[in-house]
Amino acid sequence: MQLCTRTARQHHVLGLSSPLAKPVLIGLEDPSHGVPGDVNNNHHHHHAGSALLADLIETRQANGPWPIEHPLPLPRWAAGSLTPFRLRSIREYEKLASEIEMQLQRVLEEHNYDTVGNFLEFYEAFKKSGRGSVLEFFHVYSPPITAEHYTCVGLALELWHRLSVQLESKYPGIGQHLCLVSCEEDIDSTPTYTALSDRLDTASYTLEKEHVLMCLKVEFSGRSGILLCDPGYHVSRVITVMADKTYPNTGWFIQSEENGIRKEYNYQLSPYNDTFVEWNERTTRNGALESFTGLIYVGRPYLTAVDVTERRNIVYTFRSLLSRDQKGHLIAGMYFKVLKNSDEFTIFYQCMGKQRIKMSFSDFMQSKVDEDLMKKIDICNDQLNLPKNKLLEIIRKSGQIQRDGEYLQQASEIERCINVMSANN
Repeated sequence: MQLCTRTARQHHVLGLSSPLAKPVLIGLEDPSHGVPGDVNNNHHHHHAGSALLADLIETRQANGPWPIEHPLPLPRWAAGSLTPFRLRSIREYEKLASEIEMQLQRVLEEHNYDTVGNFLEFYEAFKKSGRGSVLEFFHVYSPPITAEHYTCVGLALELWHRLSVQLESKYPGIGQHLCLVSCEEDIDSTPTYTALSDRLDTASYTLEKEHVLMCLKVEFSGRSGILLCDPGYHVSRVITVMADKTYPNTGWFIQSEENGIRKEYNYQLSPYNDTFVEWNERTTRNGALESFTGLIYVGRPYLTAVDVTERRNIVYTFRSLLSRDQKGHLIAGMYFKVLKNSDEFTIFYQCMGKQRIKMSFSDFMQSKVDEDLMKKIDICNDQLNLPKNKLLEIIRKSGQIQRDGEYLQQASEIERCINVMSANN
């Protein structure tokens, strides 16, 4: 089975046809040498736009210890296993699943998937800090979770928060059973990786946990299953993974079909270890089939979605801002590679079919922007549901960072160290 590289996965989020090349990995240096670090990392406080969301993060998330030689904090999981939410019958489960799906689709429609906002926010905070070292700042930075720029972490937390509020009266205590689960997307060997589950905490040195989903373990009629929601990958349906693989097990489904590219997903308990759900993806392009396997650890709730996963996201070299409809179809967006002196970004939007246009940051850096370009940006801005001229501001700020060679050099070194660390799993 051919496994996609991580950078290819970022193209998968967009449904693009050509994956980016994986960064070349060279020797690992000690990225934190000489940086004063609090190993317990307890000085981090995460802020959220909503007090209730902040409370959820405060009570159900934690910080991981951060060894000085390590590029990221270590991921952490709860001590106890997921406790099942018990339902009386399959009928009651179907009802619950459809209510969760309705909320999931609202989250997709109301919130963009955005890895540009956290990128800009980190850069601005770094510049204000007066520090010279990006790495030092990366260590003390608390990634904010704000509705203005949700990544997969914010989207999963938003859904969890909504369900806790909306469903509590009908399904008392459900909020306590919901949790986030971690996903490793770039697995070289499924049997080897799943064998780690009993010692995940000690194996965490090579894990970067780049994706999270929302999860609910369920039991009904003597059967057990896992309910998963993945708003970060625009999946508009509730995924049900039954231990016995029979109804209401979701199985294979078509996630997207566009420009002759069909993407199908399947989620199943790993045959090697049932504390993992295998996420299989098949992409058919011009008759050629590509396969990918990710692994979602459902043994214990994941506690470091903000501290590890959101932080890790900041230094990715591919950024995107995307709006989706209720079914998870992409409506509009912008994306670019973070590359020194790179001037190129792409926007897309709907106007008599999908328009995809390559543009140059430099065309937007002067005070007067070409009228025709601005028309296109305005359409995209509206379809991203942004305040007037917000996309122009985002483009200008992003273009500015692309010109800051010193910053990009340091940030790409952090990214390189993370890639070296995780290349072994």
